[in-house]
Amino acid sequence: MKQISLHVYQSIDGCPAPSDKHFDAAVDASSCVLIDEETYLRIYMNHLGWPITAKETLVVTNGGIDLTENERVKFIQGDAVTELRQMKEDGDGMVVAYGEEIGALLLDNGLADEITVTTVPVLIGGGEKALECGLNDGRAWIVRSNKVLVDGKMRTVYGKV
Repeated sequence: MKQISLHVYQSIDGCPAPSDKHFDAAVDASSCVLIDEETYLRIYMNHLGWPITAKETLVVTNGGIDLTENERVKFIQGDAVTELRQMKEDGDGMVVAYGEEIGALLLDNGLADEITVTTVPVLIGGGEKALECGLNDGRAWIVRSNKVLVDGKMRTVYGKV
């Protein structure tokens, strides 16, 4: 069964922070990448093209804005939860997920197997949070590892009990 690892980058106060080389390493070690439409557009615009060419990228979207016609990008429209459950059952490997909306979708539907939170040592402020989800479903998460990275960031990996 495929495992989904949700990666969250946040400031000390819980606001979204940009990903870094540690996320790039997780992508390299994964079988594919799972993101939401907003994250897809942000990545594309920041790189003036699609930077993830060695892996398939799955984009959960309502509209299917395809800026990457020649790249390995697949758009999931309609019942994303059913399609993601089927994907998990259809093979092995790790899927790396990133993005606020995809995080909420995964957590609200019990699809995330692991959460890797990297806390960046800055205060950003504002009302937006790096990880949003619906009501707590009662599942417990345990700390699998906690490490201070060279650049002062803190990486904590949580797994399902």
